[in-house]
Amino acid sequence: MSDEQDKRLREALRGLQAPPPAADARERVRAAVTSAAAETAAESTAAAERPQAARRRPFAVFARRRGLALGLAVLATVALVAGVLLVGPPGGGGPVPVSARQILQRAMRAMSSGRTLAATVTIRAVETTTLTGQRHYDVERYGLLLRADGSYRLSRHGPSRFGWSPTGRSHPAADVVYDARRGVLSTYSRTWGLIERYGYPPGPPDRWAGTVTAGDPGATARALEVVGAARLKASSYQGRPAWIVTCSLASGPSRPAITAEWPIFEITIDRATSFPVRFRMLQDGLLQMEVLFSSMRIDDPLPDRAFELKVPAGTKVTRIQDGFRRATIAQIAQLPGYATLVPANLPRGYRLSQAAAAPRSVTANRLVKGRKVVALQYVRGFDTLTVTTRTVTDPSFAAQYDPFEFSSSWAAAVAWPATISGGAFRGVTAQVVVAPATTVPHLWAVKNGVLLTIAGSATAEELLAIAASLEPASR
Repeated sequence: MSDEQDKRLREALRGLQAPPPAADARERVRAAVTSAAAETAAESTAAAERPQAARRRPFAVFARRRGLALGLAVLATVALVAGVLLVGPPGGGGPVPVSARQILQRAMRAMSSGRTLAATVTIRAVETTTLTGQRHYDVERYGLLLRADGSYRLSRHGPSRFGWSPTGRSHPAADVVYDARRGVLSTYSRTWGLIERYGYPPGPPDRWAGTVTAGDPGATARALEVVGAARLKASSYQGRPAWIVTCSLASGPSRPAITAEWPIFEITIDRATSFPVRFRMLQDGLLQMEVLFSSMRIDDPLPDRAFELKVPAGTKVTRIQDGFRRATIAQIAQLPGYATLVPANLPRGYRLSQAAAAPRSVTANRLVKGRKVVALQYVRGFDTLTVTTRTVTDPSFAAQYDPFEFSSSWAAAVAWPATISGGAFRGVTAQVVVAPATTVPHLWAVKNGVLLTIAGSATAEELLAIAASLEPASR
């Protein structure tokens, strides 16, 4: 085609007009929406009327409680951080998102730039269920503070039977404070007094992932963003336009479909302010847990004293040494027998926050005992990445079992193998986990008796790229 012919064709195409819509187009769209709403209502009614004996056993939302010593405080923080993760900070303008995936992408950018977060959290969770199916709920309130360096504070307002306990037993703490700059975790309750844990591990797997959460919402966000399994629908909340993002525990690379057999999670987002206003977990259409949060403030200055725990005079004080000594990478590299590997390739924006070494440590799930442990933590806004190495006495066991996950069956279901392409672990097969309901996106691999772990806010590709760039630190 000549240039002249091409020019005439472009002009002719520009002159074309789209055909007018059919006269009944508006009515047809309205009818389709009405029909879909009726079908949804019918499904909900059918689920509610399903015989109790035929229902699947409700998901054990507190199944990890014994191993993690966590309760409703965990759920409060998960819901709150998930809300920020999904919608980003308030006031974020721009076009209305057209898919849940776009919201997830916005959320991950927001998490990467956040500095501080403060909120009041109200939790309603099932306490008991009678033989007739009637449910009784407990209601609790917490104050939450987060800082981008990893510091946090969780303060209980009023009595609690299910909150965070420093011993894993009853009498939950009134305050839980982690000062990342000092590496000190402090908990206070009237029964146990003040418990201070010095040399607290910088990150997983030596402590549970996230802030005070059993899981990192980043795992869910990244898994759902990849497979597109989250759903978005327009709704209203207390008379205001809102969005509802829905996902399932089973949504992920191994189970991409949302099904009624698994718990359904809903996050309601106020459309005008982008504030998350409600988080719900439902099983078979029945409410298991609901979290409402208010007075949210993002990126307001937080003084250092906000992370100081003051207790009444005469309080019993117990001090525990967890063994992780903060030092520079160069200092740790001088220690004999410590495999100090430093990544040359990190996702954009990450910077080294702290390095620590411990003569021995047991992973938080109590599965792997290690010696000469090195932990490097990198931060990017609210995002964190932790790289650890340790010598293990049983390499085959360490390679087989996930050092992060509390449930070995869940870990086995979602992990998949991948070969590390370069660096000190070149050619080794790593196990990679990026799926909803994981403690955090992570991988692990073993070579010459050394267990490598990488965990944090990253995709599977980024985790593998970090692993392939690890080289010994210069002495």
